[in-house]
Amino acid sequence: MDIKAKRARLRELIEKARPILDGAAAENRELTKSEAADVKSAMDEARELGAEIRAAEQGTEMRKTLAELGDAIAAPSSRKSEMHPRVKASGGSGWADSVLKAVSGADGFKGILASGTVAVDVPLEPEPVHQDVPVLAVRQLMPNVQNTTGRFAYLRQNTRTNNAAVVAPGAKKPTSTYQLERIDDRVRTIAHLSEPIAKQDLDDVPLLRPFIDQEMRLGLDLALENEIINGSGSGEHLTGLANVSGSQSQAYTTDVLTTARKAVTKLERYGYIGRAGWLMSPEDWEAFELTQDNEARFYYGGPVAAVNTASRRLWGVPVVVSEAATDGTAYLADFSQMKLQVRQDGVLDWSENVYDPNALGTGSGASDFERNMLRFRFEGRFGLEILRPSAIVEVDLTA
Repeated sequence: MDIKAKRARLRELIEKARPILDGAAAENRELTKSEAADVKSAMDEARELGAEIRAAEQGTEMRKTLAELGDAIAAPSSRKSEMHPRVKASGGSGWADSVLKAVSGADGFKGILASGTVAVDVPLEPEPVHQDVPVLAVRQLMPNVQNTTGRFAYLRQNTRTNNAAVVAPGAKKPTSTYQLERIDDRVRTIAHLSEPIAKQDLDDVPLLRPFIDQEMRLGLDLALENEIINGSGSGEHLTGLANVSGSQSQAYTTDVLTTARKAVTKLERYGYIGRAGWLMSPEDWEAFELTQDNEARFYYGGPVAAVNTASRRLWGVPVVVSEAATDGTAYLADFSQMKLQVRQDGVLDWSENVYDPNALGTGSGASDFERNMLRFRFEGRFGLEILRPSAIVEVDLTA
């Protein structure tokens, strides 16, 4: 009997014994001799099956661990360096080894093709934001959805006026206003190139591959984050939080902690605070952590533990620190009212066919192929939906 059949049999035994016990309890009586024998027989068999299932699971886990250790011993050079936390937060990347195999061949010999493409496999739904874990990327806060056509359309709510009220029999009912606007948009390309890299270095220096991998992924993610925050909506730019019409604003009041709490109230009034997040620059987050009272005491654990430095929470709401955020301006937003449209999360192309007219000195040119060099292009295609601009509060943190 395999482990699946054993689990099924265990459920049958439990379902057989439970009605007997429940029936006797409901009638407030002891088990009959026959009932007690049936229950005991079922429980004895269940105990044996439980022990066998646990032993099988332990054996499977041991074999898996042993296989992983064997792989590590057999191929120590294939171990990857620790992934940059921001890259890991956005889903990670792993095209470096695929590129090496395609360029050099499985046996280490030079490949025939001088260029190629690798689609980077990145999950569309980043890991959930846990209560005690800092949020490292904006895209962790919002739904990521697969786009298959390059274009998308959605309805944006610009007005919400609830006039529901008590109405007497026969009286006219009030009318509420929910104004929606159709938005037609398309994904935009975010991309960059690498400098020429010697193919021998990629083959001989294992850490160079994950380094290039992470740097190019990180560069794309930072550019995407800048568009989500500051995109102007003109030309090839996304329409970001800073430039969408219909958002709320919170002026500076008393100090940064008071100002932040008043922004929380604005989202609470609309019912948006449950899935909200802060977005601010590293300098502004530093200002929150260094806020002191009149006796120069830090507000760590201040009003209702306003700042949680370990998990990076402010008034209970997760904070994303971004280099793209402008000092003195923070955003508090319900990111569940937004969607990141992902047509291509990451596509890597490489080529040896680029010609550099000054590769060997001024006026002395050569192609990358002639110099045994590679250039990489890493790009993604993204679009941004902002369904309810009123779920965004632009907060002025400048006194």
